Parts: sequence; C-alpha cells; structure tokens
Amino acid sequence: MTMGEANDTFKLIVLRHGQSELNHENIFCGWIDAKLTEKGKDQARNTAKLIKDYCLTNNVKLPEIGYTSRLVRTEQTMDVILEELGISQLNKFKVTGSVDSDDIDKFFKESRPTTIPVLQTWRLNERHYGSWQGQRKPNILEKYGKDEYMYIRRDYHGKPPQADLKREMVQEKNDLGSATGYEFKEPNRNLKYRFEEDSKEKLPDSESLSEVVKRLNPFLENVVFKISQIKNQSSCLIVGHGSSVRSVLKILQNISDEDIKDIDIPNGIPLVIELEKNTNKFIKCFYLDPESAKVNAEKVRNEGFVHNP
Repeated sequence: MTMGEANDTFKLIVLRHGQSELNHENIFCGWIDAKLTEKGKDQARNTAKLIKDYCLTNNVKLPEIGYTSRLVRTEQTMDVILEELGISQLNKFKVTGSVDSDDIDKFFKESRPTTIPVLQTWRLNERHYGSWQGQRKPNILEKYGKDEYMYIRRDYHGKPPQADLKREMVQEKNDLGSATGYEFKEPNRNLKYRFEEDSKEKLPDSESLSEVVKRLNPFLENVVFKISQIKNQSSCLIVGHGSSVRSVLKILQNISDEDIKDIDIPNGIPLVIELEKNTNKFIKCFYLDPESAKVNAEKVRNEGFVHNP
C-alpha cells in the first residue's frame, strides 16, 4: 500500500478484549466487571506488536484516538496496548451516543505527539446476557438444550431471560461464582452508570444482538465517524467485546441477519476494517493474525460444549 492509498482510507482497528477471568471459566460475563487474566494481558501485548508492525509496514499512522466500553476488561486491554505502543492517554472521557464540537475540542485540548484521548461508552459494552450472566455455559446448555442454547447465543434475535436487577445489584456474603471465589454479580448500576443515567440513557437488563446493533449504530455515526472527519483521522482503535465487535462488522459490512450468527470473535486479535474516507463505505477487513483468529474463533463457537483452557 502506498502512502496515498493509506491517506484515502479510514481504518478502524477493532478487537475483542483479552481473556477475562470469566472467559477462562466458561461463564457468561455480559456486564459483569471481570478483570483480565495474565493470558489476557499477554494477548494485549501481542496485539500492540501486531498493530505496530502493520502500521510500520503499510505507512499507516498509529491510532489517533481510542474507544472502549465501560467495562474494566476493555479498559485494561487498552491500557496495555497503548503502553506497549509508547502512547500516553491524553485523558479518559465518558460519552454516550453523540458528541458536539465543544466536546471534540475538549477531547483534544491538550493534544501533543504520542498522546491520544480515550472515549468510554456503554454502547460498546458486551451484550447484556440477562439472567444468564454469571452462569456457567455448560450448565445453561444442559438446562436449555443445544437448539435453544445456540439460538439465544448466536441468532440475531435470540435473547436471554431478563435479569432481576434488584437481585443482581446485591452481593451476598457467600455468593461466589467460580473456583477462585469471583463474585459474579453485575456491579451496582446506579453507581457505575451514574453518567449514563444523568444523560437519560436507557440501559438494558437483557439483549439480543439486534438490540446491541441498535444501540451501537448511533455511536459509530455520531461519535467515531464524526470525530474522524472533523479531525481528518487515518485510524482509531476500538476495544470492545464479542457482541459489540460482531455488531460493528454487521453495520459496516452489511452482513445479513442470517449470516451474522456464523461470525465468532476471538479474544485479543486485532481486526482492521478499511473504509473510504468521508463516505465510510466498506472496502475490506482482515485480521492481523488470521491463522490464530480462525483457531480461536472456533473455540468461541464451541463454548459450553468443551472446556476452554
């Protein structure tokens, strides 16, 4: 790729966070704030190496802005990647579904070389798995049967039963969800998501993938693309989750409702999505480590059926 070609495109470097504590234990995580494992941190370091090599080889600028969900596993993944890339975070800002020119000026107010702002939004959160959150996948598979389990997990409109948020908010003394004693309740929402509540955002208690697409689409249009055009950016880094990355692909690649169920997203392997500048028309996408992506996507597909190391 020539420098001219690189400048004619906008590149979203997108990835699912590194392995979390609950990925490791085959538990539906959703909005539970699981941290990265050591393997997850290693995956983030490898992601940084892949991004750096790709950018150097193709005359592409390193990411000029970062986006994460409001869940700690994406924040930790971003922190490790930027540290490995030698990029400092200018600041972290909570955002919702749109920004104005004053917001954008604030994000870049103290901009200098090797620093970028990082924007955090619930709209990049993992799909809310309702009452399945904190439950082991093999147990859910046994309870619901293969067909219903796969329909709710993978179908565009499949949706778990709603969570009882009154119970979900309370931590019982002996409410331990894993062999390591991980407390798997969702954090107290009216504390963690006070910014969103003040912004009149409607937060879910269960979601289908179609609902994730619906809440993510305005963020792409009114935040990511708006900032990229105003600041004439060449690239950005988005750290999301399996469902939010699938949603980004569905929106930008116009994947059908039927075909999206066959898309699986591995942990910690960056995916480059190239778009035409200004029009944001999809050109192509590719993993920076396609062989590992294929192997690990298959492991994601089989979660609940086999143990994931």
